[in-house]
Amino acid sequence: MATLTETQTEFIGKNNTGIESYCISIAFYRPTLSRAGNPTNDVLINNIPVEAGRTFTVAQNVGDLDQTRYQANFLPVATGDNELYVIRIVPTKQSTN
Repeated sequence: MATLTETQTEFIGKNNTGIESYCISIAFYRPTLSRAGNPTNDVLINNIPVEAGRTFTVAQNVGDLDQTRYQANFLPVATGDNELYVIRIVPTKQSTN
């Protein structure tokens, strides 16, 4: 049996946001520039910094689900915008093929 999946994308712009995973893989993307064209503020995911223009990814072994509760914390900066994207690969159902 194969597991069918879908991709879910979420925008995070609020400080101290809790993020539920319940997925096969999760990625946190911090763009270099915000949608408004400003630099993005420094952000920590569970105290791990995500550099501007980089992605922090956590993937599980086949058949396992990540059940971690992640925390996004933007560091206070005078300029810049809080902008982070969360991309999850989640199982939808089992295929019999």
